[in-house]
Amino acid sequence: MATRIPPGRIALQALISLAVAVVLIGAATLARAALGPKLGALSPFMLYVAAVLVAGLVRGPLCGAIVMLGGGLLAFRLFLSANGVPQDGSVVALMIFWGVSAPVLVTANELRVQLGRAMAKLSAALERNGRTPA
Repeated sequence: MATRIPPGRIALQALISLAVAVVLIGAATLARAALGPKLGALSPFMLYVAAVLVAGLVRGPLCGAIVMLGGGLLAFRLFLSANGVPQDGSVVALMIFWGVSAPVLVTANELRVQLGRAMAKLSAALERNGRTPA
């Protein structure tokens, strides 16, 4: 039987995921802006893919989806739209970023789930042997 999670706890976890997403988007944006003189218009989404991966591993699919959508739109606006006008191919670049980031997020979340299961099995085995995990 599934345990019922109180609504307040769900809201708190969602807020934490939102805060983590904002921090990751901010860090990726600052890093990309700092690399701007070196990269120019090349790879505007490169660091955002890494942020999606970290978000999916650390907080799960909600956080990763926020980073994927928010980071993509922010990068599009900041790095691919000169004076509010999208550059040639920029919409396609955004779509490719989302297309690449979605499987990255799914993979990161699956890894997160599998790691959680493995840790639970390890803890159970240690308890059966009379040891408690550190």
